Amino acid sequence: MKATLAHNNYRADPELQTREKRIICVRRIACGCAGCMARLRLPLPQRYEPHDTCERFRIFGRMNDWKLVELELTEDGDEAREEIEQLGLQERTDEIASLIGEGEAIAIAAPGDKRGFYIADTTGTVRQLDAPLTVHALKDEDGQPLQLAAGSSVIDARFRNPVERVRGCSKWYTDFLPDDPEGDVVVPTHLILNPGRD
Repeated sequence: MKATLAHNNYRADPELQTREKRIICVRRIACGCAGCMARLRLPLPQRYEPHDTCERFRIFGRMNDWKLVELELTEDGDEAREEIEQLGLQERTDEIASLIGEGEAIAIAAPGDKRGFYIADTTGTVRQLDAPLTVHALKDEDGQPLQLAAGSSVIDARFRNPVERVRGCSKWYTDFLPDDPEGDVVVPTHLILNPGRD
């Protein structure tokens, strides 16, 4: 990975990947000029060869040519992969937080439910937990109550009840009674599948 640190433009071309090797293309500066885009449409053997049709060639010269870098799995590969996944999860959580507000219908991922999701209505806005929380109404992949860490991004919501055993009405839902505490749930934003859609 050290060979790529001075570069800001990365490209994982599916045509370069084989069962034995994982290769990425890197260059110092991203460029979307007509010359560079035309090169990316060429057959693979010519696609990443040095070229002088870039509009910024007079500035960069050969300094911005593509380089092919083979990725190697290291001992800390699993840890790095986990960090990347966490970054992706945080980005999605931030996006959800920016889209959702009070009084919106949401679908919640539910690995332990036969439908695979729950429907709920938000009753508040996105907030961060001050302390760890066990959410008994939601289960993890092992069927255990969901454990949330302090700082997790969550939103308060109220479940909708699916209507069972009504022919042709598998997608009907009813509201919980207002005083029924079983309807209340704290939802981590990373489990929200489609914010703001009724």
